[in-house]
Amino acid sequence: MTSVGRFLVLSVVGLFLVSSEVSAGMFGFGKKTEVHLSPEVKGSITRNGEPVPGAEVYRTLDYDKEYFEQTFTDKEGRFGFPETNVRSGLPSKLMDETRVRQVIGAVVDGKKYLLWYHTPGGINERTAVTRRLRNLHCDLTTPEKELLFRNLEKPDFPHAAFSICRWNDGLEMDELED
Repeated sequence: MTSVGRFLVLSVVGLFLVSSEVSAGMFGFGKKTEVHLSPEVKGSITRNGEPVPGAEVYRTLDYDKEYFEQTFTDKEGRFGFPETNVRSGLPSKLMDETRVRQVIGAVVDGKKYLLWYHTPGGINERTAVTRRLRNLHCDLTTPEKELLFRNLEKPDFPHAAFSICRWNDGLEMDELED
């Protein structure tokens, strides 16, 4: 290849790289965005209304990868997890439909219980989800149900969660029958 040919090839490659960076900056491709995985979680575990101390409680959050943490209930059966946000390039990808998935479970006497399973729409905090996760009251004798509750940001699209927990906070919630 002649030096003129190499110059032309390198010029085209250089122009492509510069234009790619400009379009990435202009259109947000490759940009990292804050993704809300979960609000702060505060809850309690009881059995027939009595606190369950020492229960293993775990939280798995999925988005661009799996985020796992665990804790144990205190002597009053209470537990908690911090708010979790991550920065990710996925929201800037064209046609990306990756969803956040929240799972909170407990292991008591070798048996697993589903305290919370939800896939919120979008990557931003949802008020009704935050209210629920800051006030989880989970009795191990309560049957797991799919529960619908108001989506305060998008009223036409209610939230659905699977849980043994129940709330008495004035927000509309419907239990779905099997």
